Amino acid sequence: MIALSTGDGHSVALRADGTVVSWGYNAYGQLGNGTSTSSTTPVRVCAPGAVAPCGSFLDNVVAVAAGTFHSAALRADGTVVSWGYNGNGQLGNGTTDDSSTPVRVCQGGTTAPCPSFLENVTSISAGSLHTLALTTDTLVFGWGYNGNGQLGNGTTTSSTTPVAACTANCTSILTGASAVAAGRFHSVALRADGTVRTWGYNGRGQLGDGTTDSRTSAVQVCAIGAIGPCRSVLTGIAGIAAGDGHTVALTTGGFVRGWGENASGQLGDGTTTIRTVPVRVCNVGETAPCATSLGGITGIGAGGSHTLALRSDGTVRSWGHNGYGQLGDGTTTSRSVPVRVCALGETAPCGRYLDGAIAVDGGAGFSAALVRPLSATRPLADLAVAISAAPEPVANGGNLTYTVSVRNYGPTAADGVTLADTLPANARFVSASSSAGSCTTPPVGSTDSVNCALGTVGSGTTASVTLVVKALATSTHDITDTAEATSATTPDPNPRNNSATITTPIS
Repeated sequence: MIALSTGDGHSVALRADGTVVSWGYNAYGQLGNGTSTSSTTPVRVCAPGAVAPCGSFLDNVVAVAAGTFHSAALRADGTVVSWGYNGNGQLGNGTTDDSSTPVRVCQGGTTAPCPSFLENVTSISAGSLHTLALTTDTLVFGWGYNGNGQLGNGTTTSSTTPVAACTANCTSILTGASAVAAGRFHSVALRADGTVRTWGYNGRGQLGDGTTDSRTSAVQVCAIGAIGPCRSVLTGIAGIAAGDGHTVALTTGGFVRGWGENASGQLGDGTTTIRTVPVRVCNVGETAPCATSLGGITGIGAGGSHTLALRSDGTVRSWGHNGYGQLGDGTTTSRSVPVRVCALGETAPCGRYLDGAIAVDGGAGFSAALVRPLSATRPLADLAVAISAAPEPVANGGNLTYTVSVRNYGPTAADGVTLADTLPANARFVSASSSAGSCTTPPVGSTDSVNCALGTVGSGTTASVTLVVKALATSTHDITDTAEATSATTPDPNPRNNSATITTPIS
């Protein structure tokens, strides 16, 4: 599996061959297998128009999304199909009829049976009763329930076919979007300039504009510490996620911001106070007011009342409501600051932690992680590089310690493994050591490269290098390190995992 999405009580996953599987609650046909029978194991999603027992199955899919009781899939040709509950038009096919197999999403402005279909879509997201799509021309379209303005078209009228989101007061169509996220009753769009727009229900501050006023068109998310009406806005954002009543953003530097509902600690700032503007997510083990922030994050997910973060080293952090164990720390205790997710089979206090994760997502009361497995189907060694940094942020002129790990996820050993780390221009070498083999290092105080010969890395094992540098502030006030591993055992089945990058702010 290469991607997953979680809903209220079901999950949908994309396989590498472009087909889709699903499992969980299925009363409305949200599993897409032509039935309304729930399943505790994955079932294949049928092709559009198929009838159970299906002889043909959905294919050519590149992304999936799970709402409360409906699901959607983006196909390689830029069209969208959906299935499940449709009482508010969230399937987008011009009707309010439920469907237990995929139906095509109509072009905006058409009526059923639709003569044309939505196209040129690049990403999708499913909320409780509505669905969002981003198109190649950077426009955002929504369909389904709109009682809170979550479609963003300036009205509270639901729509069974796509409508375009607009800017504040709908003076123009919203453009420049690069990602979308649908919450329970609100919507979020990340723009290419790193700012964020939101619309829909705002009773818990989930729009982040400094108020609790719901909006039927897009407003800007305020900067940290701003007071509405905000004169400064949130910038430098690379990713977004939306939960039931809160919103989360990932910065380009690998830090997490959150705003909105916080009764269960889902904002991760060490409190349970609602926030109408973004706050920083604390580091593991902190207490409010937190001295350090969670960093090194490459992916985020928002559940009903909890939040997940994927680190660059393949481990996962979680915080918020935990009544069903959705934080994965071996307890049912809710957390207002991040905790580490335990490894399979562990019980609290966990001695081992989940690693090898490549994606995370949160459902209403559960969580899921897509993990790179050790698989006998992989013919060769599969190296994956991860980097962590401490402290985050680092003081100007202070020492920054990188831990660079090289893990072999393949079934056979990797021979002749080497690791190359070219030091950032604003770093000065201090020291380096490796858990295996040896490293060639530059003179202390210079900016050069560290090259380590790690030897053989066995199947399921990890070699690591600890690299210490002195960080120096520049005009960007951050420091970025990149490392890459190679092996004499070739080819590597997943070469994109052979390098990793981490950016750390300099205070």
